[in-house]
Amino acid sequence: MAEKIRWGVIGCGGIAARRTIPEFKSMSSEGELVSVMDIDEKRAREVAEQFDIPHYCATEEELLQQNIDAVYIATPQNIHCRQVVQAAQAGKHILCEKPIAISLGEVDWMESACKDAGVKFMLGFCMRYNVYNKKARELVQSGSLGKMVMGRAELTCWYPPVPGAWRQDVSISHGGALIDMGTHCLDILEWIMDARIVEVTGFQDLMTHEYPTKIEDASTIVLRFSNGAHGIVDSYFNLPDAAAQNSLELHGTKGSVIGQGTIGQDPTGNMFSIIQPQETGYNADQIRNIEVARQEYIMEGIGLYGQMIDVFSKCIVEDTESPITLEDGRHSVQVVNAIYKAVKEKRVIRVKG
Repeated sequence: MAEKIRWGVIGCGGIAARRTIPEFKSMSSEGELVSVMDIDEKRAREVAEQFDIPHYCATEEELLQQNIDAVYIATPQNIHCRQVVQAAQAGKHILCEKPIAISLGEVDWMESACKDAGVKFMLGFCMRYNVYNKKARELVQSGSLGKMVMGRAELTCWYPPVPGAWRQDVSISHGGALIDMGTHCLDILEWIMDARIVEVTGFQDLMTHEYPTKIEDASTIVLRFSNGAHGIVDSYFNLPDAAAQNSLELHGTKGSVIGQGTIGQDPTGNMFSIIQPQETGYNADQIRNIEVARQEYIMEGIGLYGQMIDVFSKCIVEDTESPITLEDGRHSVQVVNAIYKAVKEKRVIRVKG
């Protein structure tokens, strides 16, 4: 195998052109980008020219015939399964954007194809690579917060009707704010707490926008984790970008961690902790100590998508398992499906698995 992993991109518009390809070109030490594909050939040509990529095309078949080791799939979720299977059958390792698929049956097919071909798979939950989210996980896993009581993750944007936007076509997207943005929030809370979501309920509405099909622009979900902690995931397409907090909250019996701007595509944000175990019994006056040990964390952000490329490239070179697996993708589908069912039926649903 080449010293650097040779990559192709399937679906080089959207997030690939905005984030992944620029970060790949500017910061990847483990990979080399040699081909890009998009069904809009003009778009593929423009991306190739902009980023000095030697080959472009308009079909998966042509891209998979190139001398590449791995593919990054950044297309709508309703075609992930077909493209993952194609790539696996062509012997290419696969980094696939979330959501992984629209059904457990599709995940089964993808898993079988990757296993039969002996190729590696990684799911693109990029927010695990934010330096502040890593610090939050470290604090939780070290026991600094004590027994976890609650976690909250919020991701919002202003997303009005856009002609031709596939995310606003339920036949392609299979949902709105939850499946598009909430999947990141669900994953980051599970990863930080190292606990699976086991029960779900919540509310969803098409509250503000007049989309061509009915998808939710407001989603507020309540969770229970396997460690007993409660959770909230709020995902909205109807909050102004300037007002977005994209907050992370983690609360335990010894203290809390609060982040702002750590949930999103940017590698930055800010975060502080207040860790001060209660040393006395119940205080009827509920007096808060304003001199608590508040610790601010100041860290330099590193591109999330470039990190993903390097992490997976290293897994291929060293023949190790990817950190975000098909099994993680299967669980994500189970949680999302359970949430939509719980909202529709107005009850609490236990997540299978």
